[in-house]
Order: sequence, then C-alpha cells, then structure tokens
Amino acid sequence: MNLLDRFVYEDHHGRRFNGVEHGVYLNYSDLRNYSWSYDTINGRISRFYQGITKRTIPLVVCCASDDKGVDIKNRLLELTETDVAALLPGKIHIGDYYTTGYITGSKKSNYLITKRYCKLDLTLTSENPVWYREQTYHFADGKEDPAIIGGTDYPYDYPYDYAKYMTGKSIFCDSIGDNAFRITIYGITSSPTIIIDDHAYKLNGDIGAGERVVIDGLNKTITLFTANGTKVNWFDKRAR
Repeated sequence: MNLLDRFVYEDHHGRRFNGVEHGVYLNYSDLRNYSWSYDTINGRISRFYQGITKRTIPLVVCCASDDKGVDIKNRLLELTETDVAALLPGKIHIGDYYTTGYITGSKKSNYLITKRYCKLDLTLTSENPVWYREQTYHFADGKEDPAIIGGTDYPYDYPYDYAKYMTGKSIFCDSIGDNAFRITIYGITSSPTIIIDDHAYKLNGDIGAGERVVIDGLNKTITLFTANGTKVNWFDKRAR
C-alpha cells in the first residue's frame, strides 16, 4: 500500500482519525498539486504568493458492518466540524508530511448500496496550502551537556556549579526556504534565553517544576503549560 492510500486527519485538539485502521482510504487526489498567484507592476512580476486554496480529498469508505460504517462517518464528521466551529485548522497527514486546512464540503456518492460502503469527496480549504515535515532536536541542560567547557565544581557541593561557557550546537537545514520552528522549554528555569544565529529569544518569567513554555514560530504564539495542564498566554513576556 503506497503513501497516497494512507489518510490521517488530526483536529486542532490533536485527536487523530487513522483512515486505514477504520476502513477509509484515500483515492487519487489533487492534494499535492499547487499553483502560485502573482502581482505585476509595469508588466513585470512583483511578487508571488499563495492565497486561500481549495483541494479535493476523495475517500472510499469500506467497513466490516453497517454499524461500523455509520460510526466511522460520524467520527470523521465530528473531528472536522470541531475545527470549523473553533476557527482552528486541522491537519491532513500523508507519510511524514502534513498540510493544514478546514473541511468545508462533503459530497457523497454510492451511499445507497449499503451503509458500510460509500464514496466521499471532501473539500479542504487552506489559508496556507503548504506541506510541512517536523523534525525534533533535544538539548540537555548544563548538568548533562558535554558541550560545556571549563568551569568550577566544588567538592562540598553548592546547589549550583559555575560553568565557564557552553559551545554552540548546529542544526543542518536542507530546505530551500526559511523554516518555522517550535521551541519547548521545560522548568525549572528563570528568564530563559536561547540564541539562534545571533538573535536572542528571551522570556521574562519563571517556569516552575512540571511546567513548560512553547514558543511557536509558525502560529506566532508563546504559551505556558502549567503542571495541572492549564494554558497561559505568555506572549507579553517576550523580551522585545
């Protein structure tokens, strides 16, 4: 089974609908097609851009029973409508990549034969119709990082040591354009600062035990997740 057959929908809460597990398969689609719009000045192209785009997702539903077929279609409807109601896009996964958007239409055919089988043509409306592939990198703190050079560690320990400095780490970027990023900082720490290519990302605040802060460069948000799961907007704590 090739990657085009594997349909996975993820709503904005992170709940996933794995099509293959439920008997829902992705047929040939225009998901990978794209086009650029452009503006002109004096007969010359002044800029390229991608506006709101509609793409068709043709699905085949083939379940083991009528009840299963009804449940699966209702489950998919629940996830997609949740995103529309919240004005937060979901994700369509194919292999290691995903694209974002809203399911704004559903056209059905062959549904009178049996409840366990039908064809669905979903309309994916995207504000940003690009494909993403996420890669995760981990950086240890000073106590665990062998990149720290020099420093002082007393035999009768203080609650902290005196590190000289930490060498930089490199992440190789093989894409042809800029990359969005998401930085997760785990507590305990105070006013953390991360320097990327001479640009400092600093937060003026304390992150407690069991807490984390996520700096989302794609969605332009900074969020504190407390130990009990509460989300707190930390955008105003960024150092300007």
